[in-house]
Amino acid sequence: MMQNGGVLTLRRMGAGDLGLVETWLRDPEVARWYLVASTVEAELDDLRQCIGGAEQTEALIAADSSGPIGWCQWYLCDDYPDHAAGVGADPGDAGIDYAIGEPASRGRGVGTALIGALVTYISQRHPQAGVIADPEASNVASRRVLEKNRFQLRGERPVVSEPTSAPMAIYRLPPRPGVLDLPPVLVVVAPRRRAAGTGVGGGPAC
Repeated sequence: MMQNGGVLTLRRMGAGDLGLVETWLRDPEVARWYLVASTVEAELDDLRQCIGGAEQTEALIAADSSGPIGWCQWYLCDDYPDHAAGVGADPGDAGIDYAIGEPASRGRGVGTALIGALVTYISQRHPQAGVIADPEASNVASRRVLEKNRFQLRGERPVVSEPTSAPMAIYRLPPRPGVLDLPPVLVVVAPRRRAAGTGVGGGPAC
């Protein structure tokens, strides 16, 4: 639970959010994990592909009562067979990525709440899906929030589809019984507006 007892909501990312995501990506704490063998521009291009529907990954903005605090994305591993093979995903599994962009929101249980909300969102759409995450093995904070959400460590090894040769900690959360009985996670469509300085373009998959 978040330390302030607040509610975390998710909404679909829109083009107008990319300026804020760019600010987050330039934060050193985010960049050290998200920009390994990548650039801010490449990551934003990836997100444009997701927002525009060119990729099968759905990008979401996470917000609490103070406003947006980070973002996450999810996809069905079957849509990315090379990555699915690399992490040993079971058929039908979903994969996730996530980041807390606002420095003031770190270390307050927000990351744990974000993973919980994202897992519920996925599971209510694909109740038979396990959920896979593969942070770098050295990313202690990311691993901690997964373990607090009962993800199980499957192994540590490099994953060919990842942009780094560093070992990844591969976690899986089995399908959650009874998830359809939980209150739905609020997801609303972001307004269609263009963020200053972000432009529109293509890029590699999310």
